[in-house]
Amino acid sequence: MVNVSDTDERIAGLQKTYRKLMMIGLATLLAAFALLILRPFGSASLVLGAILFPVAMIPLELARRTAQRMALIALGGVDRKA
Repeated sequence: MVNVSDTDERIAGLQKTYRKLMMIGLATLLAAFALLILRPFGSASLVLGAILFPVAMIPLELARRTAQRMALIALGGVDRKA
């Protein structure tokens, strides 16, 4: 049986990680949109924006997996790789 305070600490740590990953991913998406809309570097902005979109998906995917892991810990008390 897993100690309740231990589970709460693990969830709190994962929650911090989740928030950081979401902020990084959303900020990258915002930058990509800004590059595509405002085009501060001319046609290079389109290329840079197109590169930033898939890069932004990496931290967002990691945040999704972290949220899934938090749910598994909270509901089942099991910590398996998500």
